[in-house]
Amino acid sequence: MRFHLLAIAVALAAVPPASGQTTAPPTSPSAAINMDLAATDAIRSTLGADVDEGHIAMLLALGHQQAVAATCPGFAIDPRAFSNEFDLIYDDAQGKPRALDSNQKTALERKATFAFGTAFGAQIAIAANDHGAFCQAAAQERTGGKVAHLIWAK
Repeated sequence: MRFHLLAIAVALAAVPPASGQTTAPPTSPSAAINMDLAATDAIRSTLGADVDEGHIAMLLALGHQQAVAATCPGFAIDPRAFSNEFDLIYDDAQGKPRALDSNQKTALERKATFAFGTAFGAQIAIAANDHGAFCQAAAQERTGGKVAHLIWAK
């Protein structure tokens, strides 16, 4: 999907403006966006076909919330909620348990744990860019009530 957006952006940049119009120079994504995209790509690469996009989104959400709890005052993780969300890696895209033998389960747990750590580390780095803004955005997320895979203690 990102490749398609990049291709469209490049194609549009090649179209000359109508006469009398000027175009602003293209802007680059922020360092934080580039870090987030790189971490997401690394997670996809690590997990491969073992998971779907829903699993990846869940692991990214868990990593983000854990980083917020580790760096921002007033946030904590509910261990039971974390465990319940992380256990979604054992379900298929329809939410039904997958048939995994013990070796497959162990391999999946290792990959998912590595992916979670990657998401957490990326979010810590992103927080370091502008800690105040990071914590402020997290506070807005929490009060907005639209946090996916909520694991923050209430």
